[in-house]
Amino acid sequence: MADMASLFLYGVVRDDHPLADPPPLGVGDPPGPIRLVRRPPAAAVVSPVADPVRIADEDAERHLDVLVGLLADGPVIPLRLGSVAPDEDAVREEVLGEAAPELRRRLDTLDGLVEVHVDADEEETTAIRAVIEADPSLVGARGGFGGETSMQTRMALGERVADGVILRRLHQAETLLEQLRPRSVADAGRGPMGGPEDPVLRWAFLVYRDAEPHHRDLEHFDQAVERVRGDHPELAIEYVGPLPTFHFLDLTEPAEAASEPRHSRWGW
Repeated sequence: MADMASLFLYGVVRDDHPLADPPPLGVGDPPGPIRLVRRPPAAAVVSPVADPVRIADEDAERHLDVLVGLLADGPVIPLRLGSVAPDEDAVREEVLGEAAPELRRRLDTLDGLVEVHVDADEEETTAIRAVIEADPSLVGARGGFGGETSMQTRMALGERVADGVILRRLHQAETLLEQLRPRSVADAGRGPMGGPEDPVLRWAFLVYRDAEPHHRDLEHFDQAVERVRGDHPELAIEYVGPLPTFHFLDLTEPAEAASEPRHSRWGW
């Protein structure tokens, strides 16, 4: 007996959002073409997928590729990876439903805006060395290591160094944010950072795709990232985008920065 087909959900767009001809293929094996299921003034982006739905690594990558491709022609509200519906009626009633006008309002608010990610980290040995060299008391204690140094003394020194690394990473993160925030509309943390085993920075920024009078656009943000890389050679800085606005879907007026790190519901 052949597998039944469900509809794999990618995101919500305006009901007049253009699709390429032929439309791109979605997830699954074999993959089906994406299409719009409309409930004006919004639409859901779907593709057929065989039941039972199994999500592989390449499907997660394809899911993101579809969203990024859609973003080129207008705003996109991403839906959770792995979301499926049994048919178009369920998409219209349960995914869009009475929320369609509110979804359209959010899409209009996000029009022209994209998300970019900046991740920064420093080798642990480099951070430890910098902390020790910056504190004369730690340098002296390090020089005193030997058979006569008690375990308690070593542990106390280790704790001081670990605390120094944490403070160093917090300072580095604050410095990076001070340099990048002026070139963004809003920003939000994307997860734990600053701890001994955490990265220095894991952050999302909202910027305009095209040129903007206050230079809070993608081109100027690109330039700001390059300056940060030059100013902080001790850091490995990764920069990804443009992406759909995973971390800014609740934005009503894109003006205020988020102060607390939070996770994207979609894992990016």
